[in-house]
Amino acid sequence: MFAHKLKPIVTAAVLSAGVVCQGAHAEGPYVGAAIGAPHYGDTVNGIDGSGSGVSGKIFGGYQVNPNLAVEAGLAGLGHINNANGSVYGHGAFLDAVGLLPVGSNVSLLGSLGVAHVNLNTSNGDDKGVGLKLGVGAEYALSRAVSLRGEYENYRPAEFGSHPSIGQYTLGVRVGF
Repeated sequence: MFAHKLKPIVTAAVLSAGVVCQGAHAEGPYVGAAIGAPHYGDTVNGIDGSGSGVSGKIFGGYQVNPNLAVEAGLAGLGHINNANGSVYGHGAFLDAVGLLPVGSNVSLLGSLGVAHVNLNTSNGDDKGVGLKLGVGAEYALSRAVSLRGEYENYRPAEFGSHPSIGQYTLGVRVGF
């Protein structure tokens, strides 16, 4: 319900921000969303195989300076569904994001953080906390709006191990 009310506001912000002059990221708060594809690199509770479907995330953060941001969000980590069973993952995260400008509109980024992940499997459910790492790049369309491509890897402590759960995403970030 709350997200439905924000949709017109976010749409207006994205369209308005597209008119703003080109340049580096503005310091201050931002929001974003991304969609992508999951990658389950390890067996999860006796179920192996590649992830499928759509994964994604919504996030918000604060750009402290041109090279550092703090970011938090929610992630849907897709699912596995095969003859061995099924796995569905989702979680919440908190990251420190480092940005390295490599051109007037392009920055490389890296993130290091912690995530709380819930894994629901046909063999039982578990939840745990673990390391989250990410790498990617951003292209600034304007001072406030950027396109972002990333690979993120979650390593939660679940089912007696630390399964590798990744996602490739493409999204947008809007600053205020």
